[in-house]
Amino acid sequence: MELVGYCEIKKDASTGMGNSAPIDDFLGKTLRVMEFDSEGGVLVMNSAATSLCMFDACDVRRSFKCSAVGEHLTPPGLNMIEQTIYIAKLMNRKGGFNQLLKNMLIQASLMKGTFSDSFLFSMENHPEYKNQD
Repeated sequence: MELVGYCEIKKDASTGMGNSAPIDDFLGKTLRVMEFDSEGGVLVMNSAATSLCMFDACDVRRSFKCSAVGEHLTPPGLNMIEQTIYIAKLMNRKGGFNQLLKNMLIQASLMKGTFSDSFLFSMENHPEYKNQD
């Protein structure tokens, strides 16, 4: 099962149906989405990656779609070659790409409701930043 996005579940969600983990493992958390349904509901994995739970759209606070290759998030809908080019762009950006930037990417995208990586590359073409080698 592949990652298809991220979402944040409401703290007072009531529609969760899971297998073995307590529902508290999901409430109010930012989680990996394994599947979006046509009505906005989600199938999510808990932080420990040990359990799945389904929530209706009314319990999803915010979400966005993306893909992942290893630890790198990519925009949704890219083919394998486009993903490789995007990951190379991430790896070659000044400052690299790390877990902190991944978390920032997730939060920025959740705020906008769509994959949003503009902050990662916004300073690379700035004249003052280019001179810092």
